This record gives sequence, structure tokens and C-alpha cells, in this order.
Amino acid sequence: MQSVVSPTVQAPPPGPSLDPPQELSRERTVPRGLVHRWSLSEVFLTDSRATDGRAFVAAAQLPLSHAYFRDHPGRRAFHDPLLVLEACRQSVTYAAHCHQGVPEATTFMVTSWVLEVTGPAALDCGERPGDLTVHGEVTDRVERGGRLRRLVFAMRLTLDGRPLGTLSMDVSCTPTEQYHALRRMQRGSEVPTAFLLPADPYGEPADAARAGRLDPLNVVLDDARHAAGALESVLSARTFRNRSMYDHPYDHVPAMVFSEAARQGALLLDTDGGADGGTNDGTGAGAGRVLRLHGSFEKFAELDDTVRLTTRPDPERGPGSYVMTAVQSGATVAEVAVTLG
Repeated sequence: MQSVVSPTVQAPPPGPSLDPPQELSRERTVPRGLVHRWSLSEVFLTDSRATDGRAFVAAAQLPLSHAYFRDHPGRRAFHDPLLVLEACRQSVTYAAHCHQGVPEATTFMVTSWVLEVTGPAALDCGERPGDLTVHGEVTDRVERGGRLRRLVFAMRLTLDGRPLGTLSMDVSCTPTEQYHALRRMQRGSEVPTAFLLPADPYGEPADAARAGRLDPLNVVLDDARHAAGALESVLSARTFRNRSMYDHPYDHVPAMVFSEAARQGALLLDTDGGADGGTNDGTGAGAGRVLRLHGSFEKFAELDDTVRLTTRPDPERGPGSYVMTAVQSGATVAEVAVTLG
């Protein structure tokens, strides 16, 4: 797995034009199965076209109303960068199936991703939903035994025609039947999914407002407490009933949930709820606007065992930067660094 400190995947250099091809449609979403979603309301990708053997361009719409991705104090001010991240995850999944020939019965797992928002003004909301354009390229493709095992993507992003930033994503690929057999072998038993497990909190849920949320059901941290300059917390099982985080029967904690946990831990580290010492007034760090996110997902995080989180300031990355480490049964399963601003 990749280290969040030294990611090996890089974004492609800027091309001569970031304008989307005229043929990209924004009239309807793509088939939900091709982006591994059950619910139509969780599909944001509207089109994708291959431009050569390894490159593609994709379009997505960022809604102005959504129970999870628009549930923060700044929802009227800016598009959530984690929504951008999810739209890009969908563009990668679609590209793998439709442009790289990956069979539909394939399980994808994000092993690392690196989002850099270099043009934060592009996140500002207007009167219409946001039009995201993704210029992507497969920078590495690994096959073993005649099967595709890994794809690495680099993407340049524009939002409403303005340069937004870059994203790199490292994804492992396993035939779904083989994936389930591997998981059963690892555990020595059937693997439970989120829908079949209790969804009770581990202690007191974190305060929604200080975690940058309006709806308490979108808070992912329980039993949060300050300790020696860090924040100790537990990943809440209440997320199992959140149908944005767990749209279909996951059998492990997904990368997006860990990314949300890192953001909420960063906000809770400040006594006023914002990395800049301000209040959650709907703009900037106090509303949880992510400018950088580097995530490494090293092991399966089982759903039926406690995941303990430690979030600390990360001064090497600059003001508003934090790093969260997730540990289960004594082993690190994920690490996510975020910068808010």
C-alpha cells in the first residue's frame, strides 16, 4: 500500500486545453451498476468518453441538495471536496469497466488517493448544480495470471469551467467471487455486511456542529476526547445505516468513511470547531472545506471490530493540517492527512 507521506501516483501535466468535448452529456446519469451504486440519488457521473487507450474525459453533476454531501454549514457557499472525490471515484470505476475492459463482476478497493485543491475559488456555488469535468489517464496497469489486479489513475479537474485541482487514485481489482472467497479465508467464517450488524454508537456521539455537520446522523465519530494535543475517538457503527456512506452491502469500512472521519477529527481538535480558530459560519475551515487530502488504506477494516482513531496536528504540512491514524486489533488499517482552509 502507498504511504500518505510519499504517494507514488502523480497527476498528469496540464494539457493545452481543459475544455470538455462537446459530445459529453450532462442530461442524465450513467447506469448505476457501472459506478457500483444501488441508489440513483448517489450517482453523480453523467458521461465518460475514452480519448485514447489510456485517457478519458468524464462529466459529473454536483447537486445543490444532498442529505450527506450538502449537510455542512457551508452548503450554500461551496461544493464539498469529498463530493468531488466521490464523483471522481465513480469516473474511475466507470472508466475501468467501459474503457479498460474490466468485467462488471469485479470488486474495486481504493488503496490510496491524493486530492489537491489548487483552485479553491472553483468550489464556490452558483445558482445551478456544479458541472465537474475530469480529464483522466491510466498511469499504471498491473496484470497477474492473466487478470487485471491494479489500476492507477491521474486526473485533472475543472468545476464550472474553472481549474479546480488534481487527484490521483490507486485501485486494486479482484474478481468478485474470488474477493469473497479471500475474505472468508481471512476471517475463517462468513463476512458480515454493514446492513446486518448493530448500528449502536460506541459511547457519546461527537457534537454535530463542532464536527462540521448539521444532521447528527452524518457524524462518524463517537467517544471523542482530547488527549495530549491529539483527539482520540472511535469510528461509529451508526454509519452502517447511512445510505450515502454504505449505499450497498460493504463488508469493510470504505475509504470515503475514513476520509470523512479525518475531516471531522480535524474540526473537533479546535475548541471552536474550525482549524482556523473561527466558528462554523459557513465558509472556510470552520465548515470543513478540504484543500488537501492524502489517504492510504492499508488493510481491511472489519465492521464487527472496534476501529480506534487518533487525530493530531500535522505542522509539516502547514496551517490547518492534521493526520488521522486508524487502528484495529493493534494494527494500522488507514491513515488520512487533511488540510482545511
